[in-house]
Amino acid sequence: MKLKNYAIHKVINGNEEWARVRKRLAEFPPHFHSYKTIELLDVCRASRLVRYLDPYISLSRLGLHRYDTYEAGIADDFLCLYFHQNQYVVSTYDNYQKWFFSEAQEAVEFVKRNLDKEKVFS
Repeated sequence: MKLKNYAIHKVINGNEEWARVRKRLAEFPPHFHSYKTIELLDVCRASRLVRYLDPYISLSRLGLHRYDTYEAGIADDFLCLYFHQNQYVVSTYDNYQKWFFSEAQEAVEFVKRNLDKEKVFS
């Protein structure tokens, strides 16, 4: 019963967090291309798999992490999505590794393909 209650709590809080992050992105100045980051956020949120990750904003990028890896201090499992130089970008948390896409949907599909139960993003 506890697990079911936690899952329901996670979905409700997750929806609120996605909405909060979306609202914050909408407040960014136009030169940040936040409407493109919001597009990425909306595609992520539409995915049953990706919407269970926890969203956050880092340097105007949409960040995603799993709560359990965050609590364990595993920063390698964080990823970021953003729009730069007319491309959608998926990157590691430190922006060291980057993958480029022409469509938001392609970027999120890449994230979905690379999610793993043991290591969220590699």
